[in-house]
Amino acid sequence: MKIETENFTGADCTGSSGDSNRVLTLANSVTTSADGFSVSAAGLTLSITSEYTVEHKEASTEITFLNPLWDDSNIVVSYTIEASAGGVTGVGDDFSLGPLSDFGVTGTRTPVTKTTDFSGNKVLTDGVDEDIQMVMSPYKEKYNLDKSGLGKVYDAMIFIAATVTLNKHDKITHDSKVYRVDSVSTRDFNGTTLFKLAMLFYVQDE
Repeated sequence: MKIETENFTGADCTGSSGDSNRVLTLANSVTTSADGFSVSAAGLTLSITSEYTVEHKEASTEITFLNPLWDDSNIVVSYTIEASAGGVTGVGDDFSLGPLSDFGVTGTRTPVTKTTDFSGNKVLTDGVDEDIQMVMSPYKEKYNLDKSGLGKVYDAMIFIAATVTLNKHDKITHDSKVYRVDSVSTRDFNGTTLFKLAMLFYVQDE
């Protein structure tokens, strides 16, 4: 949950100074909730139903002050919203500002297009190289033990920013080694993609 606080004066409400039933419109862009919702005017916390009513909306929630309200009265409204609804502020930058900034290296991505020729054979065609920033695990062959013996899982892993394009079959070159991308998956938190994880197989030395 996130707590939002908005500050107003009576002059921000509809009607004239000293009127009853003046309406205040909030600046919320996600639905407000009755839980944790509080309103104070002129330093006093108001009671719902007897002193104000509220219409919770996805945007522009409206508060109606039932008693006389003057333009110079300070108004403070606090409310909670679901963190996932509005997004967790800054979470999308956590990977870029943390691991990528601290441990990132430059690698070369070669986009690869997969086609099939007339004989049904798979054809992989290299595109134009581009540099990408990534966090790379040390080169190490990884195997899993299954019923048939050792099955190779990957040779290396890289972590890249959520905005970087990387697809299966693409090539990654780093430290004079060329890898082929086997799989790419996203890692999400509260509906926000933090980074992508790619599993690589070693192909050859550059």
